[in-house]
Amino acid sequence: MASDLDRLIASLSRLVKDEEDRIRIAHVIQALDDHYDLSKKIANEPGIEEIVEQLLDRLVRAYGHLSDVRGKRILDIACGSNTSKAPTIIHIHTSFRVKKIRTRDTSAYTAQFEPWFCRILLALGANPVGVDIGDLEGEPFEHYRVDLGREGALNFLPSHSFDAVQDSRLFGSPEFTAQFRVRADRLKVAEEIRNQERRLLKEGGMVIHSDAGGLLGRR
Repeated sequence: MASDLDRLIASLSRLVKDEEDRIRIAHVIQALDDHYDLSKKIANEPGIEEIVEQLLDRLVRAYGHLSDVRGKRILDIACGSNTSKAPTIIHIHTSFRVKKIRTRDTSAYTAQFEPWFCRILLALGANPVGVDIGDLEGEPFEHYRVDLGREGALNFLPSHSFDAVQDSRLFGSPEFTAQFRVRADRLKVAEEIRNQERRLLKEGGMVIHSDAGGLLGRR
């Protein structure tokens, strides 16, 4: 009988067109299981399998081939941490599904908000950099503890120093919504993050995904 990981690998393999990328996906999932107990977390908490699928889907959409991710310096803004609380709702959008996952207890720790994107990038041979207000101690990628609600919080990062950036899940996190209850304040933070993304990208760099840009587009 196929294991949960085998089924996940088979599902993710539909995202790519060549056998080499299917092998890479299998390697990534195995690495996530070896180092972060992915299979146990999938069994214990709904939504994690879908989040991994969403993040890999974004990379395939951005680069076409996962081999092209190797060596890229990629910034994940609000990358998640090992102390994050669960949001009320998580929206999952991939090439194959749109799913809404509701959380009953937003006061509890969740593995959904662990830094999965940076972990995936590392397994693919990229050079991820994660920033988050939560605890990232012990993570093997470059990371910084940053209050993204503070103006100029990312000024310490050099301009034009990243091949790609993404921000995801900041604006729906319980910590952020508790700090910024007024929509105008959330939009101000989104504007700051979008401006920083533009500053930080190298010429020809790409935004893989931006919740900040999406929020500003819905004003």
